[in-house]
Amino acid sequence: MRELVITKTDKSQRIEKEVTEKLKELQMLRRVQFMKKELVQCPKLQKEISPIYCMVCEYFRRRVKGKIYCAYP
Repeated sequence: MRELVITKTDKSQRIEKEVTEKLKELQMLRRVQFMKKELVQCPKLQKEISPIYCMVCEYFRRRVKGKIYCAYP
């Protein structure tokens, strides 16, 4: 399992409507408002993304103390 370190930014990241809808279904939308100003290096997509996208990814395991645990091989 990989540990991905979260970095903070000043600018809010734009989130797609599909992802927002999935989070509404999971009733996690309130929990992720602060994540819009964070970035993480995704091993699957090979680019920096918002941790919100990690929450709806099939490889996401957990988020603990500024780290995201990813099961991507």
